[in-house]
Amino acid sequence: MRIPTWVQMRMMFPALLWLALTVPVHAADGVSRVEYHRFASKIMQREMRYAVYLPAEYDVSTQKYPVLYYLHGLFGNERQWEEKGGKAALDRLIEEKKIAPVVLIVPDGGNSFYVNSIDGVSPYEDYFVGELVPAMESAFRIASGRKNRGITGLSMGGFGALTLAMHHPDLFASASAHSAVLIPVPLAELPERLRQSYQSQLFSAVFGNPVDEVYWKAHHPIDLVGTAKNLNTVAWYFDCGTEDRYGFHKGAERLHAVMQTAGIPHESSLFPGGHGWEYALTHLSDSLSFHHRQFQNAKK
Repeated sequence: MRIPTWVQMRMMFPALLWLALTVPVHAADGVSRVEYHRFASKIMQREMRYAVYLPAEYDVSTQKYPVLYYLHGLFGNERQWEEKGGKAALDRLIEEKKIAPVVLIVPDGGNSFYVNSIDGVSPYEDYFVGELVPAMESAFRIASGRKNRGITGLSMGGFGALTLAMHHPDLFASASAHSAVLIPVPLAELPERLRQSYQSQLFSAVFGNPVDEVYWKAHHPIDLVGTAKNLNTVAWYFDCGTEDRYGFHKGAERLHAVMQTAGIPHESSLFPGGHGWEYALTHLSDSLSFHHRQFQNAKK
């Protein structure tokens, strides 16, 4: 007896459903992805988390990609970049061919400011340079050399991106920041509201309580312009909102002025807007396009 076609399809449906649920969907299917991982850090003496963005073509090519390290802000983590819209913005720029595909790494930086804490308890900068960068560039198909390596971030992450690039110009060919923590005056001259805020208490946990002025200046991008070496070898970009509630736009103006005086080429802008992700997303394409240009120039 011949089984009707609709009965055959009904009998096959469970198997088809099982197949659909068990076959993994990879970038080979033309879809980019963000993976979340962790690894044991000897320097930090604990497991450290990170996210990695892989472009849609990653699994079907043998290409090695430039890498961009993205540093999140205070109270953030490695998941925030995707959750707040960073992946969607990057996907769109790649799909529109405004930038070339990249690998993007988002480490969990806690509230570290991405530097070694003055008490030695959290040697985050040593971890980032000594463990994270080599581990990522071993685990993923990332093109070798500083010319293929950029760093960027928001707020505390903007501070970290600028500071790490100033401390290690041999590692990064480009650095950018949105709404970076930049203080235009000595810390003692800050308004009481800022000095006594909860954020400032965490700030003190990294740089001392009271803040060690010498240690602060050794990490603060505005002060580093006068002491760090080879800053002309790095391409720089930073912007900030003119209504930044912490006044970091004044710090951005100050950084622009000292870089200009020192003869360090850079791109800087002040745009309408406040502080946080709503502002950053509006100008994320500016920093991503900036890094794209540096990666493309490296190929020439």
